Amino acid sequence: MSSYTRKALLILLVFTFSGELRASDINTILDKIILTYGGEQNLLKLDNMVQEWDMLALIGNRQGSEVRSVRAPGQLRAHLSYPEKFETRILNDDSAYTVFGNNPPETVSGIQKDAMKLQLMRVYSPLMLQKKLESLSLVEQGDMLAISLVENGLHVHYLVNQENWQIEKVAGSLMAGGREIQFLTEYSDFRFVDGVLMHFHESKFAAGTNTAKLQMRKVTLDADLEDDLFKP
Repeated sequence: MSSYTRKALLILLVFTFSGELRASDINTILDKIILTYGGEQNLLKLDNMVQEWDMLALIGNRQGSEVRSVRAPGQLRAHLSYPEKFETRILNDDSAYTVFGNNPPETVSGIQKDAMKLQLMRVYSPLMLQKKLESLSLVEQGDMLAISLVENGLHVHYLVNQENWQIEKVAGSLMAGGREIQFLTEYSDFRFVDGVLMHFHESKFAAGTNTAKLQMRKVTLDADLEDDLFKP
């Protein structure tokens, strides 16, 4: 893991020791991020979107794909396909399901449900974060700003590069078996699509191990998503 990645993970450990900035500071910073990403009207397109990714699972060196359908703030459908299997994860507000292959859907809770919520929180747009201002805190750590969102008992930290006001990393954690597992996703390959700044590459880490690399091949913004898409 790069030293920059380790630094990002370290930020999670020092939040309580760093000086928190005022809500007015957070709002001002979010205004800059929103402008960088295309402005308020364009960012509304991210509330309903479909992302199609090519995926390389580094553990086992497996090629696959992922299709994420998002209807913010409470619905997510992630369909993961590999040559030998496929899986669908569905979050519909407070209900969560998984479907493995052609098996019947299973209702899930606990860490599986929390993992889906973390994934949905990770794709919140800067405009969505601004709407949740009362649940945000912000600390400055070196050249990075860390915007922290607490929602449903989960913490997600959006790491912002102050030179370009891009969200370049998103970190979070889950409790499993009495221990904390930290997750980190690094963003790169930023491009404008239909007036919105999007990242096209993701590198995922779990407990410090690089687990997957994803490259987006297509994104549909302001997508017309049917209610049945988020039902098992």
